[in-house]
Parts: sequence; C-alpha cells; structure tokens
Amino acid sequence: MAGLIVLLGLSAVGIADADQDRCSSRFPDVEWTTVEVDAPVSVATSGMAPEMAARFAADAARNANRIHNEIAGLDGVAVCLTTPEVTLDPGDLVAEGQRFHVGVSGEEKLFALSAVEIRFVADALAFGLPHIALYNLAHDIGLEGNYPEPLASTIGHWYLARDNGKAERYHSQLVVGLFLDNPNPEERTADEVTNWVGTAGEDPMEFDPKTVASPIGDLVDFAVRNHGIGVISDPSQETWAAIDMEWRTAMRDELLEGRQGSYGAEWGVAIVVVFILLAILLALQKRRQKKRAATKHPTPPVDESLFESSHS
Repeated sequence: MAGLIVLLGLSAVGIADADQDRCSSRFPDVEWTTVEVDAPVSVATSGMAPEMAARFAADAARNANRIHNEIAGLDGVAVCLTTPEVTLDPGDLVAEGQRFHVGVSGEEKLFALSAVEIRFVADALAFGLPHIALYNLAHDIGLEGNYPEPLASTIGHWYLARDNGKAERYHSQLVVGLFLDNPNPEERTADEVTNWVGTAGEDPMEFDPKTVASPIGDLVDFAVRNHGIGVISDPSQETWAAIDMEWRTAMRDELLEGRQGSYGAEWGVAIVVVFILLAILLALQKRRQKKRAATKHPTPPVDESLFESSHS
C-alpha cells in the first residue's frame, strides 16, 4: 500500500513537470522559469523579476481555482507569461503582422500572454481562462463544436467583473440602461430576443485584454444566483432566452422598486417629458445667467467722438 502511495506521488510530480515544460515545448526559443502555485494550472514566466512573476502567478492561481471549483476544465493547463521584451512566436494564435497580446487554446490547454501593459494581466487571466474551461466542458457534455458564443464570452465577462471588483457598478449601469432600452421586456418579439448560442466559439482564441471589459456578465451572475452554477452546463437558446427575460424583468422591477402593473406608453411619455423639462430648465438657467452678467457688467455707451471728423 505504501509503495502504491509513493508511486502515485511520483506520477503526480511527473505530470506537474510535464505541464510546466509545455511552455518550453510551445515556445522553444524562450527561457522559462517555473513559478510554484497551488492551483490546477502550472505557471511559467520569462523576462520577469521574481516579485513580478510571483504577483502574476498569484493572479493565475486565484482565477484558476475559482473557475475550476465552479465549472472545472483547467486540470493541466499551462500558463505562459512574458514581458513585452520577450518575443513569442505565437504561430496560429494571431494573423501575420498582428501584435500578439493573449492567446488561449482549449485543445492545447495553453494560456500565453505578452504583458504589453502590466495592469491588464489579471484581467486577461480572468477573461481568458474560462475559455479553456468552457472548451473542455463543451466536450464533456457532448456539444457539437466548442461552447457557443456570445454566451462563452459573457461568462468570461462575469469572471472578469468578479475579479476586478466592478460587478456591482456594472449591475447599476445595466439597471438603468436596460430600462431605457425597453421598459417592457415581456413585449419583445421572438426576433428581438438575443441569440446567446449563435455560433461555436473559436479555438484557439486571441484577444487584447484592454478591450474585453463589459457589464454584460451580469446576466450570468443573475442566472447562477437563481438557477445554480449548473445552468452553465446547459448552453441552449431556449434556456438562456428564458433567463434573459427573467433578468430584464428583474432589472426593471429593481429600478421601479418592485412596482407592479403596466409599464407601457405612459412610461415612455414620462421619460420624454422629463428630458424636455430638463432642457427647458437648462435654457432658462442660461438665460438668467446672461441677464445677471449683463446687469453686473453693462455695455458702455458708444463714444460718439469716435465717429466725428478731427477736421470738422
């Protein structure tokens, strides 16, 4: 029995080493340094001081543990992080001539990043690692193709908002934004319902972490709070169209403090009237300010001598 335990322990070490070496296998011209993390992923860095490498490894571990505990799919993933001074040959991750930022591959179980801007590394990890987890989830549940878009990216936005602490702010923005878009979500036609499972997600995927922030992850937050994390394993349009309706209705009721009843044309008229009144008040205020300025600094009378001939 003891021999079996030792054998299993040696096997685990061998697997970890193999995972950590995959950055070198994918990018053989780069010198990699392994950073130990307590997570399902391995982390290797290049061109980084030990303090910076430890900071980013902690970001990777934090996000990987959260994602893996909730939807799994990150066992054996290699995270390869470099500074901009280190040149990566990303191969098929980006088009020729395009600058490489972040590339993720579910098939390769690989996350590769060139830290063009240090402050976006944590965002890149929070948004990119779910792609790999969802790729593996799609295969586990027998989907044809990868996990569908735009739902996959929306889940990525959910993880990103939770990691960067902006979830509440995004929710507040959407409470107002969705109401102004349509105060009566139950009246949306079938053509107006968002198609959350339009196309299969791409793999590998490349993105710029500066452009991925979005409040739309609030939809997933609502879905998980009301239906459990298992809802992510049901990427069907029927399910997510229904959740979309529940979410929009809940947002409207939250804005109106749970008032029941009709929210039809009278609300549209009320909003228009409010905007008109605000415009009128602003115009009157500006007019009043001009009058006050004229009273304090009256225009001096014209000096008639300016128009008289000096030879008269």
